[in-house]
Amino acid sequence: MKDQVKMIYFDLDHTLWDFESNSQEALKLVYQKYNHVFRETSLDKFVESYKKINKKLWEMYRKKEIGQQELKLLRFEITLNALKIKHREDFIEEMNNTYLNILSKQKLLVDGAMETLEYLKDKYELGILTNGFRETQIVKMKSSGISDYFSILVSSEDVGFPKPDEKIFNYAILMSKKSKDEIVYIGDDLENDILPAIKCGIGAIWFKNHEESLGTQEKDVLSISKLIELKNIF
Repeated sequence: MKDQVKMIYFDLDHTLWDFESNSQEALKLVYQKYNHVFRETSLDKFVESYKKINKKLWEMYRKKEIGQQELKLLRFEITLNALKIKHREDFIEEMNNTYLNILSKQKLLVDGAMETLEYLKDKYELGILTNGFRETQIVKMKSSGISDYFSILVSSEDVGFPKPDEKIFNYAILMSKKSKDEIVYIGDDLENDILPAIKCGIGAIWFKNHEESLGTQEKDVLSISKLIELKNIF
């Protein structure tokens, strides 16, 4: 793999950018900003409800059952309704914009991310392939100090098809101007990152960054449990 690879694409959230920690902090700050709205609801209850609903809506987005704008607004609307919190009609959009603005400015990276990128930057061209909202992802990368490592950013917004749809992978291949055997994709999600990448004919490395994936085995799929392990591969 090492000898022929020229381009490495990374997923951003959960792979390089510590989404769980950053999202937790952003939700806390949203809760504090709108404490008058949540006065009868605890922070833990709000976060628990939001995360459950957000996860389900992202699954629907990946299946193309809802669009990007629906995802942005429904996650907060359904959360507030589930918590029986009354709100103005225009409050949902305001809340979503506040959340995305705060979220994108959080800086925590996954352990070993910066060291790994520093190691790879002079050896390979690096890119990002993400389902995240393009402008939000750009700010995340700038805020966390990693934007200069990457020459290409491909988001589901650019293509109109989120992972695991093959179209976004084929678009990333086209944008790289490299042949398939010269490209590797690194992501944390087996179903949405790794298997579709392999199906498209590019190399893939599964970053097992979640407890539930640590005991999971997938035949013929190269995997790592820490980003720094990439130094042993490349």
